[in-house]
Amino acid sequence: MHEFLRAGRSDLVVFPIIAMVVSLCCMAVIGKDTLRRPRPDRVVWTIAFAIFAVAAAAEVIGDLSGWTETIVRVYYLTGAVIVVGYLALGELYLLAGQRIAKFAPGVTLLLTALAVTLVVNAPIDQTMLANEGWEALEQSAGLTAITLLMNIGGSLVLIGGALWSAWKFRKLGTQRRRMIGCILIAVGTFAVASGGTLTRFGHREYLYIAMAIGIVVIFAGVLETRRSDQEPRTLRALFGLPAAAAPGKIIPFQTGSLSRNTRGNDAQALDFVVERLLPLDDAVLDRECRGWSVPRRELDMLERSQAQQVWILRIRLDAASQQRFDELAPTVRLQLAELYLDVFQAPGSIDRAG
Repeated sequence: MHEFLRAGRSDLVVFPIIAMVVSLCCMAVIGKDTLRRPRPDRVVWTIAFAIFAVAAAAEVIGDLSGWTETIVRVYYLTGAVIVVGYLALGELYLLAGQRIAKFAPGVTLLLTALAVTLVVNAPIDQTMLANEGWEALEQSAGLTAITLLMNIGGSLVLIGGALWSAWKFRKLGTQRRRMIGCILIAVGTFAVASGGTLTRFGHREYLYIAMAIGIVVIFAGVLETRRSDQEPRTLRALFGLPAAAAPGKIIPFQTGSLSRNTRGNDAQALDFVVERLLPLDDAVLDRECRGWSVPRRELDMLERSQAQQVWILRIRLDAASQQRFDELAPTVRLQLAELYLDVFQAPGSIDRAG
């Protein structure tokens, strides 16, 4: 990009500016969901988009004010090495849930610390710094290896996970908007990855053109996955503002599913169970259910009709929520099923045969 800037094409700086602004919007939208209902995937994605915004800001500062060693290192660490890895970690949290929770934070911190160490200690060619910007940073074999690992591996996880979720929605014939959102996220990720690939073939001017387009498409996917099929297509509804018919509830890459026979009331009830109740520990969950007039029963075993109630709720949960649901004691599952079916559902509003 700097060759164009030196030739008077400074207007290209608009693309990293777009990428920075859209990244901040992504961070704000997902951060709002995180504050409302914290979950590991949301926390990680909020951090990831903040990292993306820092990288784009470093590019803008370097292009407009001149590159320094600090700006080069900040840009390379955030934009070239770790951002895709953090996005992929959020996807893995959503797809794998508890299976990665024990080791994912430690591995992520270890890779981040290694990347910081390699970037901070990488030599910078002072003769190239003014004209070549971040390319003045000399990449060791270790830095190249960790960059390729986090970018190629992360892109495969993001694209594969998003397409797998979209395929699942398509197969089930439900949640069309989330399916579209997953496809947009996969397309946007591919666009961002293609920008990095083009720079390796000597086309640096395409880096932030591709990244700006990619992050805009990803943001469109983020917004789409936050909406239920009953919500109107308005910006206020997308951002979950008070005037909207219903605030956004779901975050990017969501893999959940509802039965074909579910309706608007059922979707809201199920979202409440998944987003508000399932993440709680046992004592708080019991207290919340009691607040909705459903105490926990002391039973040695469930009756047949009670087991059927539990199954009706279970088959309406997404894979990650089913895993959490199965970890609960049978009486706790029954408590949630009674709350979902007998309190949250108006008479006749749900076909219990599912």
